[in-house]
Amino acid sequence: MLNFTIRGHDLSGVETVQELAKQTKKQGIHNLQLALGMSFPDLPSGAGNLNPGMGAAIRRELAQADVQVGILSCYVNMIHPDAEIREGLLQKFESYLRHARYFGAAMVASETGCVLPEIRYTQDNFSDAAFADMVGVIRRLVKSGEEAGMLVGIEPGLNHPLYSLERVEQLLDAVESDYLGIILDPTNLITSEDYQEQVALVEKAFERFGDKIVAVHLKDYTIEENQIIPVNLGEGLIDYAAITAIIAKHKPLSYVVLEETKDDHIVKALQLLEASEAKP
Repeated sequence: MLNFTIRGHDLSGVETVQELAKQTKKQGIHNLQLALGMSFPDLPSGAGNLNPGMGAAIRRELAQADVQVGILSCYVNMIHPDAEIREGLLQKFESYLRHARYFGAAMVASETGCVLPEIRYTQDNFSDAAFADMVGVIRRLVKSGEEAGMLVGIEPGLNHPLYSLERVEQLLDAVESDYLGIILDPTNLITSEDYQEQVALVEKAFERFGDKIVAVHLKDYTIEENQIIPVNLGEGLIDYAAITAIIAKHKPLSYVVLEETKDDHIVKALQLLEASEAKP
């Protein structure tokens, strides 16, 4: 059994917390990964805007629909090459760590960013220098997480310095803390050349650092012109039954986020997942 979760911004036409609560409940979901700026673009949500009252109000409104924020998103380019911009982004993340408990969240999530101003694939991310820079930043954020009593959830991916299982292990060795967790998105770690090995990758991840995995993103995909293209769960190539079985074995009741599955496709995805769970 798993705690299936959706991103708030995968629901279309939602402009208020009340609408988010209603639409989430309609899909049969009880957990959200909430990106404030993406779900509510008119709500100021920068470093200086978050406050305990905001968190409490959103938490209370969602609870009326039996919905909670499991993961608070603060996806930033934490190794932005401009020092001033970087500092602003890190202060925003630290503000989210301080305030996440008022929203009821278990963690604040981000990827690790890119050596370029815009996050995209570049082999420059794969250098030891980029990795060392990233480690220093995460060490700072984890210290803030320790002070706030809040998990820092870091998501690896091929567009970042944290691009492989080996690099994840190196990060965990470099930053030893109960407040550093890994959000595993196996679709972010595959290419059109090795996607057939995705299930084995998930198994290896749990074998190597499963104790640090705090959530999993389940993102289905197709391959077009040698590119991984996200689609609704059940419409692509991901072996969701095998992957969810691995998660349930190692981390029962873990947050599993149906990333990029949109609107009424969420109900269909849940039916597929429940059917796969029911099989012996």
